[in-house]
Amino acid sequence: MKEPAWEKCQYYSSGHCPKNQAIDKAYLIPQLLEPSEIETAKKICEQCEKCHDEKRKYQRITRPLRVVVTNKEPKKNIEGTIVDVSINGALVKLDDWVNFTPDEMVDLQLYSGDKVSDPVETNVIKLSGRIKRLTKEKQELAIMFTKTASVKKCANI
Repeated sequence: MKEPAWEKCQYYSSGHCPKNQAIDKAYLIPQLLEPSEIETAKKICEQCEKCHDEKRKYQRITRPLRVVVTNKEPKKNIEGTIVDVSINGALVKLDDWVNFTPDEMVDLQLYSGDKVSDPVETNVIKLSGRIKRLTKEKQELAIMFTKTASVKKCANI
């Protein structure tokens, strides 16, 4: 059986659903509702513009993580914050701008705390990625992780 749309909706789970009361009833007390009421809630959720606008293959996590981005030539370490991260990539807002180019390979170190600390810390995740998009005005990099550095293996922060 197909799971209801609200089961995977990031807006409902975060409390930002525009039709929260109708969905709450269907989700929390379905046994007390008529089948037609449950169907109405399903249709509301499936037609929600927010859900369709943000529908992506992999869920994004918006927990702010500190990160150090290191480019290859010239080798520089630039600190920043993860805006959002998924299993395939991350959007990084840099503290300072260094000229990057699309398709440039970079190394990333993700930290679970608020500050970048000692590189030998156990809560550091080291990844490699390729810059897919950059916005100099916002100081943001969209980075696609390389397959050899999958976040699935180390997503414990």
